[in-house]
Amino acid sequence: MFCDICRPRPKGYTVYFADEQDASALIRYIKGNQENNWMVINNRMFWVIEAILFDMIDYVQAHMEPESIYAVESTIEDPLKTLYNMKQIHKFEEERETSWIDGVIQKTQLTTYYQPIVNRKNDNEQIIGYELLSRGLAQDGSIIPPFKLFEAARIRNRVFALDRACRLQAVRNAASLTSDKLIFINFIPTAIYVPEHCLATTFNLIKKLNIRPDQVVFEVVETDEVEDIEHLKNILHYYRKHGFKYALDDVGTGFNDLQRLTDLDPDIVKLAIEFTNGVSQDKSKQETAASVLKTSRDLGAQALAEGVETEEDYHYLLEMGYDLFQGYYFAKPSPTPLEKLINKEDGRSEHTHDDSNV
Repeated sequence: MFCDICRPRPKGYTVYFADEQDASALIRYIKGNQENNWMVINNRMFWVIEAILFDMIDYVQAHMEPESIYAVESTIEDPLKTLYNMKQIHKFEEERETSWIDGVIQKTQLTTYYQPIVNRKNDNEQIIGYELLSRGLAQDGSIIPPFKLFEAARIRNRVFALDRACRLQAVRNAASLTSDKLIFINFIPTAIYVPEHCLATTFNLIKKLNIRPDQVVFEVVETDEVEDIEHLKNILHYYRKHGFKYALDDVGTGFNDLQRLTDLDPDIVKLAIEFTNGVSQDKSKQETAASVLKTSRDLGAQALAEGVETEEDYHYLLEMGYDLFQGYYFAKPSPTPLEKLINKEDGRSEHTHDDSNV
């Protein structure tokens, strides 16, 4: 059984005709649809499913006065409850343009890209895990970048459902990885209301696929949006209680300042790309990197530098004492997990694909 947050149901809207707008033509039109898709409330107001509302927008803009026609999301059971939130119908254009995200979520049109997490041992770089990054799949098979997915989800109020769908798909694709690799899976803390309920499906899937909890690192993203720090701590403690690790992303910026790290007690701390990129040449970035490393050491956490793009930055952070590394210097995210890194003569890295894991 799922709530509307996990698997949101189709939207419906109450439409109101103000001033002298005549709704009769549109009411005749909606009566041609299935009865459970519409309901006349009075001679100025009716309720319709979203598909009908979207069909109406072009007609209203061409033949009526859209400034005098309003709509608001509502349910057929209580179509008058949200009237105070009404806005002009033409303002639902953005909703219509991003409604494709519902299909992505409902049909799980998602794929996973893998970016290696690297450490250095015995003078050699080795892959110790992967960050699993979600991408959307368009109807034509092309890739939808994550920023576009979540931008559409925010407009449609589907962030909770999208975050869940991405998390579950990442877990499914993680099952092909060998048991000696760490699996970094992103989650948005504001998309989890009650850990015991919202994470149950994720935990059950991990168990079903025989993935060891200590293999999985749940990575907190978008922590700038977190206002309730106690709620975040509850989520993180819930992960740890069940044997999982967790990492804090983008440390050094915004919410993830050093004073909060001790309170959240992460297993892995990720230095933000803003302080990794160019750190070998920038004193202020060096100071931030050193502070993040020291705090990580004090907590007993591993320090990971993300966004490493040059040999100079990599070696600077390595000599400083960072434990783990991630970035284009080693490999870009790819649709199949990389088997190993092969160093070029110039110090950069190539990679080979482990196609057996597709």
